[in-house]
Amino acid sequence: MITIRKATPNDIHQLEILFQVCRQLTFVSRHPDEFQIGDYQKSTAEDEVWVAEEHGSIVGFVSTYPADNFIHNLFVHPEQQAKNIGTQLLHIAEANLGRPMTLKIAMDNLKPCGFYEKYGWYKVSQHDDASEPYLLYKKD
Repeated sequence: MITIRKATPNDIHQLEILFQVCRQLTFVSRHPDEFQIGDYQKSTAEDEVWVAEEHGSIVGFVSTYPADNFIHNLFVHPEQQAKNIGTQLLHIAEANLGRPMTLKIAMDNLKPCGFYEKYGWYKVSQHDDASEPYLLYKKD
């Protein structure tokens, strides 16, 4: 059974590993060495984080930046996908943010577009000139 809960400092080690592994397996066009232990804490320093846990192991997480109603990260370990974990994490993030909400989808990982669109998110702009090109999605 999956439990969704707020992250604690005791979760950092597992989250660092999960963040690194997920990004290495997701962004295959990038060099794996681009993703390091320590990136999770840098990426989520100002975020609220919820984790999906199963039998004591963290299998996914979502981080949000409430000041901007922004979903910053949502990752589920590839071996745990298609189990409704991402949906549960998305719903907890949406329940804790104001409206409208935004998120970015990296141009080298467009697979999540359909997932977000299924839950009422829509593309508002494309940013090809950014250092890491992305689509901006919004939900009212």
